[in-house]
Amino acid sequence: MKLNYVTGNNGKFEEVRDFLVHQQCQFELVQTPLSIVEIQSMDQKEVALDKARQAYAVIKKPLLVDDAAIYFCKYNQFPGVFTRYVYDGIGMDGMFKLVEPGDRAYFLLYLVYVDVAGHEQVFEGRCDGAIVKPEVFKAHPSLPFDDIFLPDGSTQSYAELFGTPAFAAFAYRLQAVQAFLTWVRGA
Repeated sequence: MKLNYVTGNNGKFEEVRDFLVHQQCQFELVQTPLSIVEIQSMDQKEVALDKARQAYAVIKKPLLVDDAAIYFCKYNQFPGVFTRYVYDGIGMDGMFKLVEPGDRAYFLLYLVYVDVAGHEQVFEGRCDGAIVKPEVFKAHPSLPFDDIFLPDGSTQSYAELFGTPAFAAFAYRLQAVQAFLTWVRGA
């Protein structure tokens, strides 16, 4: 069965596609970039659901949509749903005027599955950790925060972990995808 992963972000798509192949899943994941306008809301789950509803209205096929954000614990829900906009506006240098190495942070992701009939199911992934300032940035260009995030229990940044066997233990996106697979297999 073809499953549309609605994202223009190649890094996200590759991560999920490779995981599904490794899991020997029955889905053929197809990258489906759509221009979706994000609603203005501090509720990340509602943002993810709205994106899924917009995507389904266009393609009317089974799909996955996710919304990921980094949260700096010293601020109230920030940058959260505004992560991309804040980064686009002030860049990593600006981010380091807001946070310092050692500050607590977490990644939170909502993955929404919409079936052929338009029914929705939401799955969550989360990884807690701290901010680090790397000497060299190594993250995928579309995932810049991976360089500055050190997951709890790791001595390597999220970007350094990517592609290693240890990565799966910290992969918030893959946590949500695994929850989706468990749900699908149990349904």
